[in-house]
Amino acid sequence: MPTATSVQTTRLLQGALYAGLLVWLLDGTAAVIQSNFRPDRVFKYVASAGAGPSAFEGGNAFILLGLFFHFLVAYGWSLLFFWAYPRLALLQGNRWLTGLLYGLVVWACMRLLIVPLTLAPVGKLTWNGVLTGMAIHMVCVGLPIALSAYYWYRRPQA
Repeated sequence: MPTATSVQTTRLLQGALYAGLLVWLLDGTAAVIQSNFRPDRVFKYVASAGAGPSAFEGGNAFILLGLFFHFLVAYGWSLLFFWAYPRLALLQGNRWLTGLLYGLVVWACMRLLIVPLTLAPVGKLTWNGVLTGMAIHMVCVGLPIALSAYYWYRRPQA
């Protein structure tokens, strides 16, 4: 017989997985569109976070590694939000505003903290790049996660 804690944990992991997959798809698609439809370039860049510059010369294995890394990051941000959502009343207010703000937080943490700590090359900040990155993360990361959590935690438990 599963305990209440194990059911809550499973529910958290499952909800975050669905949101993570949605974010993985939306954010990945936005990145590919922004790169002039060069998915190889996008996901080799993501792979370079762990493999370094050699990822750019690599083949399909690095593209797959980049897809996997991108999923892990999307799932991680979703998991963090799904964990915090029932614990912080602030996140349960206006789901649209919460999602937009969470997207900004994710963009800032990724661009200013996490990516510089990896082996991926960090480009120069430009106004165009900052505004585009913020907009993509607000719409393709923050909103899907916040809306998913809002609806996930309101559905009846099995």
